[in-house]
Amino acid sequence: MTVLSAETLIQMLRLAEDQVDCSGLKLHIDKIFSFSSRGGVYRDSKKLPEVEEVKPDEKGLYSLPPGAYRIRYKEIVKVPENAIALAIPRSTLLRNGATIFTAVWDPGYEGRGEGLLVVFNPFGIEIEHGAQVAQLVYIALDRVTKFVYRGTYFRENM
Repeated sequence: MTVLSAETLIQMLRLAEDQVDCSGLKLHIDKIFSFSSRGGVYRDSKKLPEVEEVKPDEKGLYSLPPGAYRIRYKEIVKVPENAIALAIPRSTLLRNGATIFTAVWDPGYEGRGEGLLVVFNPFGIEIEHGAQVAQLVYIALDRVTKFVYRGTYFRENM
């Protein structure tokens, strides 16, 4: 397995140095949503739950009690056709009692992605709007694939 270096990402994706961490693309909080209905996953379809945007206070802070939240990242991401990407939470987020879960970002995906933030800390957590919460680590495939992503979430939130 080959993880693409920050230098390779800068060159391949035409990024600025301040957009990368040691191991990947920095991902920052753009929006946070709370769930307001039940969703569903079925053999041939899906039903996404309704969500309500959580607004930060006047200082730009989200004060989140324990629970699950859908988050939107600030960055528009592009995954090359010879790679996949995985979002890994910052260790500071983990040390505060929260984490982020994501699915594989497929070859060819483009968009402003979303993830699941879960706050386990029984006292909650504060997150500043625009704070870095994860990094997107790119893993090279052994070849360019013909199975590029063009599903429901292609170019989402753009």
